[in-house]
Amino acid sequence: MLPAFVLAMLAAAWAPAASAASGLSLGWGDCRAAGGPGTDLLHFGCATTSNELPLFPGFVLAATVDSVISMELVIDVDVAADPLPDWWRTDAGQCRAGGWSADIEAPPSCVDAWNTLGVASFQGWIAGTPGGSTHHGRLLVAAAAVPGTLAKLDPGVPYTACRVLLRTNNTATCAGCDVPACLMLNSLLIRRAPGSSVEEILLSAPESPGLTFVHWQSDTGADCQSVPVRRTTWGAVKALYR
Repeated sequence: MLPAFVLAMLAAAWAPAASAASGLSLGWGDCRAAGGPGTDLLHFGCATTSNELPLFPGFVLAATVDSVISMELVIDVDVAADPLPDWWRTDAGQCRAGGWSADIEAPPSCVDAWNTLGVASFQGWIAGTPGGSTHHGRLLVAAAAVPGTLAKLDPGVPYTACRVLLRTNNTATCAGCDVPACLMLNSLLIRRAPGSSVEEILLSAPESPGLTFVHWQSDTGADCQSVPVRRTTWGAVKALYR
């Protein structure tokens, strides 16, 4: 294993000068990366139980990144009710288990990071995270190149890592659909093939201020700023290859 100071030097060598055009974004219905038409507010009438409402986590890079094998995404949710309403209890065994899914589909406004050779999967919903707050939840999603392939990402291109679907199952029986919430794309960890000069690249900064936030039902009530940005890694990507 390389010493820590060598790894730090390699990371610094990879990192380009800061660019206002690079960073993360999140949008309902479409990408918001590079000015895409996705929206930051979604109103839902809470009258149906069969909808799948798409979220697109987007990103723009300031330098080429090749040999990409996978990405780990963290989306944090702050709900304007305490404790977390049943509608947001999508963890296993709870009122709306199965309320999230993920796949690989890119809208016309941004580019599929995997060039159709990718897979994505919902990996978990952790109620009470981050910070032990009873009105927060954390969504984990993984995306990866299909075995035997690697992705190459170019600078200045608006990419989407995957499509995240908020499903409305059990809305009629799980109270809290109408409660406002703020969803934040906290981080996106890019993993490169073993042996790459820098094997992990963590993205957490927005492309522009506020672009990593979207709102549910109302743009007031939930506190987007209450969700801390913190490095989060986990072994979820392995599940895609089982």
